[in-house]
Amino acid sequence: MSEDLVDFWFDPGCPWAWITSRWILEVREVRPVTINWREMSLAVLNEKQDMSEEYREIVELGRGTMRVFAAARAAAGDAAVGDLYTTLGTRYHGEDGLFQRSRDVPREGGLAGWRAAMEALEPVIAAALADAGLPAELLAARTDGTWDEAIHASHALVPTGRQKQSLIGVPTISVNGHAGQFGPVISEIPTGERAGRLWDAFKVLATEETFFELKRVTDRAAPRTYLEAP
Repeated sequence: MSEDLVDFWFDPGCPWAWITSRWILEVREVRPVTINWREMSLAVLNEKQDMSEEYREIVELGRGTMRVFAAARAAAGDAAVGDLYTTLGTRYHGEDGLFQRSRDVPREGGLAGWRAAMEALEPVIAAALADAGLPAELLAARTDGTWDEAIHASHALVPTGRQKQSLIGVPTISVNGHAGQFGPVISEIPTGERAGRLWDAFKVLATEETFFELKRVTDRAAPRTYLEAP
């Protein structure tokens, strides 16, 4: 079985991208895949979108995090980006992470918990850098707008295939250089051969140039962003 190349665009603040990223790591255990981790900032992606001022302010709080990832790539390469995504994402989306705790914050207008989590990110990023073995100095990139050019360049790497394509969000995945696909969006992390079977199905669609869209007509389940102990 030949090895497949997966380019995976993420924003660490998105729980759905986090679930999919943990799935693709499970896939790597049962299928021959190589993963390239790539930045996609939801703040940059939504710069021209209509949204409430409150929502825009919260999304903007995540822009600095992606700058740190861009700086980590420049300093230590793609593998460091994947390591940092794991250490930061675990602190954000793990069982006792910021994402989970934010649900307990009173929902003033529905976004208070998310805002509280995003405003508390600086020490979390610092700890994640240490966990990933990366220099603490990279935290300074959070307020350095010169890294935005690298983030835009990462967005531009998403293949479009034969069709005109606009970026939707994260997760975005390209398989073997084919057009980037938004998704799969899943509500929990498949493991073992279950993860492998989902990959087999996704790969067929992701490498079919005529494939456009597949949606499930149900309410979306709450994201389960961590694996529970057996």
